Amino acid sequence: MHIVGFAWDGTAWHQIPVQVDKRDYVSPGAIYHLPTTSYPNIYGTTTPYKILVYTPPASLSPGYTSAGTYTPPDSNPMFDANDELSFLAADTGKQADASVPDPTAVDVTTREEVKATDPLAPSQFGYVYLFHSGTLTGGGAGSDGVNYNFSLDSGSYTATYKMGTGSLAPNNSWGFNPEHSTVTTPSYGLTFGDRWLNNRLAITQGGGTGSNILERTHYYVTSTCGRSEDTFDGGANNPGEGAFVANISGPVRAIRTYIGANSYKYTVNTDIFYPDRQDTVTELRGHAGLPGYGSADDFATNTTGLTYSDPVNNRVAIDGKPDAVTPITFTTGSTAPAAWQMVSGTQGSLVTVRTIDTDIAGLNAATVYEDQNPASPPQCTGDAAAWGQDGMNITSPTGSVPVTDPTLTSTPATLVLHRYRFFQPPNLPATTAATIDTQARTQIQTTVSA
Repeated sequence: MHIVGFAWDGTAWHQIPVQVDKRDYVSPGAIYHLPTTSYPNIYGTTTPYKILVYTPPASLSPGYTSAGTYTPPDSNPMFDANDELSFLAADTGKQADASVPDPTAVDVTTREEVKATDPLAPSQFGYVYLFHSGTLTGGGAGSDGVNYNFSLDSGSYTATYKMGTGSLAPNNSWGFNPEHSTVTTPSYGLTFGDRWLNNRLAITQGGGTGSNILERTHYYVTSTCGRSEDTFDGGANNPGEGAFVANISGPVRAIRTYIGANSYKYTVNTDIFYPDRQDTVTELRGHAGLPGYGSADDFATNTTGLTYSDPVNNRVAIDGKPDAVTPITFTTGSTAPAAWQMVSGTQGSLVTVRTIDTDIAGLNAATVYEDQNPASPPQCTGDAAAWGQDGMNITSPTGSVPVTDPTLTSTPATLVLHRYRFFQPPNLPATTAATIDTQARTQIQTTVSA
């Protein structure tokens, strides 16, 4: 049986794409292909340590593709509280009166009415009706246009991927794992050159040119070049264990999720791709002693016509020449101000919103921006220029972020970073970027009734 979705237009039913993504608590040892004797335990106990992750589909139905990993399928084949079902608000319809006959080829006893409401505009809402079906599938209604192709240069993931010297053969080596993976939608295109390396971004939304504007996304520990997206991926003299959790392309969204960042070997980064938006969730799990973390998009050197904006800086020319840009700062535990960032031009507009989920009070957060060619101090990774490079740093006033790894202490802190990238038409007004920021921080709500 499959879960399928329908929208009612007031006259007829229309099947819409819905996607079921399975999640389960899995030992990182399984994901890393470790000997079972090396599987981690919760600190000070013999209880196996497990993390909630997306799992590859046990079998593929129409509309889904998935690259094999060592992550096992969900141990519960039924749709349970860990799992997620997604659809697009744009695919919702009207409320169907109780007198409306149910669609054909569904189990009418399983009908669930889902109401999707925008908290910012409560009068705007839509409905989706979910059923079980033995013949229809969630992807049978087609796709909302997201296509993720995971393409590892070395070939088969399980046969060739370097995961670290502690893994079982044939994965017990370390180094870079080059790939040419792509995400394409009607609104944008992305390329990934390694697990943590996003090295191309093109916007086609609303007349965007489709030309590449991104040199790379940087991930880093603040105040040092010793930890970066390159060392996470296996740079010289850095075994830096790493593995993929799952690579899924479905009828509504695609999911790319991976584990390992040097000694933060249980840190998980998950990219979720929608038709005009990318959500990135970084679940930090590591030891103390590091001053802070950051990520920033560095745009392609010598790209002309781009400008940078945020709530306190407007249309700053990106041209490789330093600018006087005021950062936006706040501390965790306090109310965060609007801190959206936008790079825009005839090529398209990229609006980025970041939020922090943590129980650590007093961390310092600040937007960062650099436009200098060559950069000073020199860039840790990529080319020499910081071309409109913008992002956010989170640092500890004590010089050490607390332990966030449950295998290292009985009282780990929680630190989860969220990044939302919206791919928008060229020369987007700052007022629209501010609206997107508000919408990103106030997600659509759903209620379910039989």
